Amino acid sequence: MSLFKIDDLSIDGAVERFSLDLNASDTVVLLGEAGCGKGAVMRLLAGFPADVTNGTFQAGDGEARPAGRPLVATAYLPSAVAAPLSPHVSALSQLIRIVSRKLALPKSDAREAFERVLSRLEGAPPLSDLEPIARMLSRETLAWGLFTCAFAQAPKLLLADHALTGLAPTQARLLVRALLAEQRRQGFAILYAAMNTDVAGWLGAKVMVMRHGKVVEEGPIAALETNQTHAYSQTFFKAMSANVQAAPRAANRGQPVIQAYDVQTGRETKAGDGLTFELRRGASLALLGEEGSGRRALVRVLLGLEQPRSGRVVLDAVDVGILTEKMLLRLRRRVAVIAGADDVLDPRMTLWDTVSEPLRAHLKLPRDLVATYRDAALKRVGLASVPGDRAVATLSAFDKRRLQVARAIVSAPLLAVIDEPLRGLDAFAQSVMRDLLKNFRAQEGPAFLVVTSDFAVAQALCEDAMIVKGGKVIERGAIADLVKAPKEPQTKALIDASLGRLPESTKRV
Repeated sequence: MSLFKIDDLSIDGAVERFSLDLNASDTVVLLGEAGCGKGAVMRLLAGFPADVTNGTFQAGDGEARPAGRPLVATAYLPSAVAAPLSPHVSALSQLIRIVSRKLALPKSDAREAFERVLSRLEGAPPLSDLEPIARMLSRETLAWGLFTCAFAQAPKLLLADHALTGLAPTQARLLVRALLAEQRRQGFAILYAAMNTDVAGWLGAKVMVMRHGKVVEEGPIAALETNQTHAYSQTFFKAMSANVQAAPRAANRGQPVIQAYDVQTGRETKAGDGLTFELRRGASLALLGEEGSGRRALVRVLLGLEQPRSGRVVLDAVDVGILTEKMLLRLRRRVAVIAGADDVLDPRMTLWDTVSEPLRAHLKLPRDLVATYRDAALKRVGLASVPGDRAVATLSAFDKRRLQVARAIVSAPLLAVIDEPLRGLDAFAQSVMRDLLKNFRAQEGPAFLVVTSDFAVAQALCEDAMIVKGGKVIERGAIADLVKAPKEPQTKALIDASLGRLPESTKRV
């Protein structure tokens, strides 16, 4: 059954000659990098005003509709990382208010509808987890609330605007399963805006690849994954395939950078759960696990930011447990941090000052030498053409990540702590970041400690991994061995969700 048809849509400065014929239960993914035009299409269908210069709109019954009028009952599903709710108000109350307004229901009835949907979603959190103010919720919990809110609106069309961006692969997979189950139950169509091909593979969707406002190629994901005719599509899919290129094992490893002896971090750990390992200069180790598994708590202990429950940590041949805070600060100068959270940089500083700060503060180099090292680092990460006096706040997420790498390069660290470096980036940006990080490790030779929930990221950047759950390591070993024969269910789940992200011809959940 036809839902609607759009012919030759043009939106001034954003979209050119876009056409879409959508039936009930169809799934279409608009694929492309930021600014390709997919966002403008999504906003128009969601009812936001747009400067439409051309196009015809036809509802499922064949009736012509003017631009801007709803073609079908629609639910808008944003990403949890887009901060779609007011941060200081209960998330649940806001979500119920949306359902109430959309369906013209009293709030009590809207709450019942919301709770009814939530209760049937496999893997969803309890209703009470959504009660706190929005800024207190994890991304995953907020995503479950947003998905439930969209389902509760009983839409004919669900507009998923990068809805899974920034989520751990295992949680994203659960949400896709819930999405497919609700699509079978309610029969709605899905139009999904994406920067990567993974969602298209999970959904078994038709894909429309967009660039500069135009659809340059389209077809089933099963066909496009093996045969792309347009140069842009070929580059896009090639960028995603880099996820499976394993990190080479370092030929030469130096002295130990981190040595942990029977370290315990979490309250749930007990005798025998202590962690003993070492990480040498030039080696790489991934801490893999879900959000809240205890990976970052372990990193804080390793860097002396928190005391372990028991055990001892040696950082660069120094026992961190006996150092004063001033001595620890001096020791941490040899540690670089690159994070997927873009607020780790001071938004008021300029590019030049951000990269120069470690050189001025720690090495006290002369100004001309600082500028030489700074400019060389910015060139290596592809930011040489960006005005150096621009504020960090004006940069894109991708540029902020590259700036962090430049800052790390000039620091010449013994250890680089890399926390979800690819989260929220499109396919091209992910590919570039992987190459920059590999180049950084190859040339500067630091040890890599990578915190991630994505096994594909771990495989691309690291040789070895430790799987963390409940504050303890449940499995460890070479990543190549873990992929071939995981022993723990948690390890297998991470591998299935991450390394199975490349498109397949069938729905994978």
